[in-house]
Amino acid sequence: MRFALVDIETTGSHAKGHGITEIAIIISDGKQELERWETLVDPGAPIPLHITRLTGIDDDMVAKAPPFHQIADELREWLDDAVFVAHNVGFDYSFIRGHFEFLGQTWKSPKLCTVRMARKLLPGHGSYSLGNLCRDLEIGNDARHRAMGDCTATLELFHRMMALPEAPKTVDRMLDRNQRESWLPQHVKTEDFEKLPTGPGVYRFLDKAGVPLYIGMSHKVKHRVRTHFGGSMSSARRQAFLRDTYRFEAESTGSTLIARLLEDELIRAHWPIHNRAQKSVPMRTAIVPYTDRLGYERLSMRQQRHTRDAVRCFFKLEDAKAWLHACAREHQLDPELLGLGTDGIPHQRTQTVEFHNQAIASILTSLASTERFAIVERGRHPDELALVLIENGSLTGWGFTEQPVHHFEAIEDLVDAKKGSATTDAIIEHAMKEHTAGDATFKIVTPSPVPS
Repeated sequence: MRFALVDIETTGSHAKGHGITEIAIIISDGKQELERWETLVDPGAPIPLHITRLTGIDDDMVAKAPPFHQIADELREWLDDAVFVAHNVGFDYSFIRGHFEFLGQTWKSPKLCTVRMARKLLPGHGSYSLGNLCRDLEIGNDARHRAMGDCTATLELFHRMMALPEAPKTVDRMLDRNQRESWLPQHVKTEDFEKLPTGPGVYRFLDKAGVPLYIGMSHKVKHRVRTHFGGSMSSARRQAFLRDTYRFEAESTGSTLIARLLEDELIRAHWPIHNRAQKSVPMRTAIVPYTDRLGYERLSMRQQRHTRDAVRCFFKLEDAKAWLHACAREHQLDPELLGLGTDGIPHQRTQTVEFHNQAIASILTSLASTERFAIVERGRHPDELALVLIENGSLTGWGFTEQPVHHFEAIEDLVDAKKGSATTDAIIEHAMKEHTAGDATFKIVTPSPVPS
């Protein structure tokens, strides 16, 4: 088997938006070095000062170096028909693959990570960084953070591991396309992935200290987690996941609706650095009442992030307009007085101010009345139910129960009180649209009517 041990130096931490400044390759048969190649590379952009301080490579050194497109063919010849080996292989592999993709070329290679390999074959080390392993194993490196210096040290580490009796089987398992090691972050144990639920749930990527880096949900958790580490791995977030994730954790919810609600709750509890959506409050169309100079009680549509002064909010402008048109038809009101505009032709209003204002008062009274219902859906196993309590379109509680549910009043005692948000409002609104369209898997339970 032919192995290409690779190390690169770059202008930044991820392939999307950063360039390569140096490449080193050493070809090995697993026992001894066969040949080597190295080159500086013009990254096509200035090298940041902190990178120069780390590597010693500055703009002057790469000024006359070839850009990547000039060495691409030669590089491909060195890498073809070889296993791509690197310490934290995802980093080096993503940069090279990303640069080929930028040229419109497809390049793939079987890859082997010496970090994961060392964890299996050399257990017991406090850290598996290249520098710490070299120190522990007394492997010399006179040119740290230069491509050939680190590549030579990786080669020595690789050869020592390949000499161990269990190395052949370990390498074969790691190269098996069906093995998780080929794509998992270097610090994550295979068992963490195997424990993930296959159905609906919420998952977390945790850093070394156990702090959530990212929280997500899916109706197929294990499949969704796998997709985070596919593709060319060139994005900054994907590289951060590969570099900083130490553990996977997940909870099965049985219900996709509960998964969405739990995801929002956990994100708001931890605010992970890689979750962006919930950090900005969405703009909504608010229905706001006011009195005009002629004494008409009117309704207007306003785009705002808060619910202040609003009697009702919609996430889509067309839904707000549809509701106002329905109010106009039901109460025989002038659409212009409901914020729906005019056709540009003056019309004489047939309703008196008193008639109009009485109708508006009726609309506002109906909005002020409490509308309560519950969603009942499958739970995490066949004998369990998931319950979601809704009041005026907003979440007030959810939970699970194995008790039979025959009426609404029983549900109130079975759920945990929850604080809703703009995101949970949108989740509930989406769920109710699915229910109206007949696409939902849950049923609605409403309060029992009060006896007359």
